[in-house]
Amino acid sequence: MGTFATHPDKYISHPRGSHPSKTFADNLCSYVQKYALWTGFNVAQAALLSPLLFMQPALLARAGLYTIAMMGSIAFVGATAKQEKYLYLGGPLLAGVAIVAVSGFAPLVLPATAARTLMWSERIWLYGGLAVFGGFTLYDVQKILRNARMVQAGVGRKDVVNESISLELDFINIFIRMVQILGMRGGSNRR
Repeated sequence: MGTFATHPDKYISHPRGSHPSKTFADNLCSYVQKYALWTGFNVAQAALLSPLLFMQPALLARAGLYTIAMMGSIAFVGATAKQEKYLYLGGPLLAGVAIVAVSGFAPLVLPATAARTLMWSERIWLYGGLAVFGGFTLYDVQKILRNARMVQAGVGRKDVVNESISLELDFINIFIRMVQILGMRGGSNRR
């Protein structure tokens, strides 16, 4: 099995909380490996986002506040809604991400003379991506709460790293779009 493969026995509840054939060393190795990979993932994200530091600090602060407000309000809705009310959104959100991704590649395949089409593809990437990742925030909060209930019932395993990565990616995608929208608005106000 590969590094990220999940064995079916991990979802079966055992009397002492772990599989009988697992030793402390196996669990420790898996724990260290998972957190090392998570740290590497976060370092890579920081390196990819570091060019944002060359932008205006006021713009970044405002984009950060807008992102926190958007994610906080959506997470509140997801946390206070009925159990598993928004988990059906997974399929439509995946289709939405595909459309947003295709619109992001449009400038690579469309000629520069198709300015109106390029403008619409950029709007789909920005505003459609904002809507899709807002929806993913709602979906991910509901999924995290469902997994927490499963862990409480003894059916699943607690895995805070995988739970946090989904919300982290939602935050990054929303933040980048907010920065770009505010940057475009700031550029048009100066003219």
